Order: sequence, then C-alpha cells, then structure tokens
Amino acid sequence: MIMAAFNLLTISLNVPAESSDRLVIADFNSGAKPNNLGKEWGVWNFNPADSQQRARETAEPDDYKNPRDGYCLRIDYDVQSSKPAFNGIWIKLGEFDANPYEWLSFWIRGDSNGKFTRRFKVELKTDTGKRAVYLVGYVDKHWTEVRIPFKKNGSITDWSRLSELVIVFDDVLATYKEGVLYLDQIEFQK
Repeated sequence: MIMAAFNLLTISLNVPAESSDRLVIADFNSGAKPNNLGKEWGVWNFNPADSQQRARETAEPDDYKNPRDGYCLRIDYDVQSSKPAFNGIWIKLGEFDANPYEWLSFWIRGDSNGKFTRRFKVELKTDTGKRAVYLVGYVDKHWTEVRIPFKKNGSITDWSRLSELVIVFDDVLATYKEGVLYLDQIEFQK
C-alpha cells in the first residue's frame, strides 16, 4: 500500500528519473552558465546593427510541471524588421557523441499572453560544419515536450561529434514576430 502510493506520487509529479537511457544537456536549474555538459550557451542575432531585431535570454524560476527547485530559460526574440531578420539561442555541446541516442527532447511553452511564435527551427551542428535542420511546428502556452528523431535527417551521417544545438527564429517562419518562449530540460534519449 505504501509502495503504491509512492509510485502514484512519483508519476503524478512527473519527476524525471536519472537513467542511462537519457543524457541531460541543459536543465538550467542553477540559473547560470554553463550547461550540464560544462559548455556555454547564449543568444545570437543575424544583424546586430539592426535595432529592429534582437534576441535575449534570461534564467527564470522554473514553473515547469515538475515541482523541483531550479530555473528554465526565457528567450525574448524579435524578428519584426524591415530587413531580413533571424536570431535565436545557441548551446555548445563540445564534441558530443550522439550515436547511442535516437531522440532530441526538450520542453517548451510560449508566454501566457499568447504572443509567441508557434513555429521555429532547431539545428544540430557537427564540428566539421555539417548541420541537420528540423522544423518545430507547434508551441502552446502550456509546457509541451518536443521529441525529434534527429537521426532521420540525412544531412549528417556521423553523429559522433556534435558541437552545437541552435534554435532559430526567423521573419519568414514566425507566426508571431516578437514574443517570449520558455525552454527547459534539453536532453538526448535512447
């Protein structure tokens, strides 16, 4: 009876168990850099001289559905410009060997005011400059897990030396050109 109540509590809280089936890249729980691999992250802008486009990141207290102490990453983006505009966030991976894994997973939600894009791109890059691009086509104002079967993209054949994960907001894809997204618990899963 006690064990059943404990299992029910664990499931209802949805606290992820540490497992050899997954590797957390960034959970942002410390509220500061580096990521869980000891690598940096930050924002980038296609044209930093264009004041009409920008990206900014800040760690915020985590309101993620898991009741744990920690932070998530808030990304403020703006691609509403008279010039071509795109920006986003980069997360360094070092020379990460993704061969044992099948899925790239992360949790995301838009701002509660509804002002955020529902579409953006995710890129995985190798240390040789190759990249695989994925379209995320649905974001909601509630936390949603995105799972990408990253090896199905044929652009990269050697997954043993991933150097960077990049999230891209652009003026063509964005359904809302200025907004706020929250990102948490980026991991590779088997």
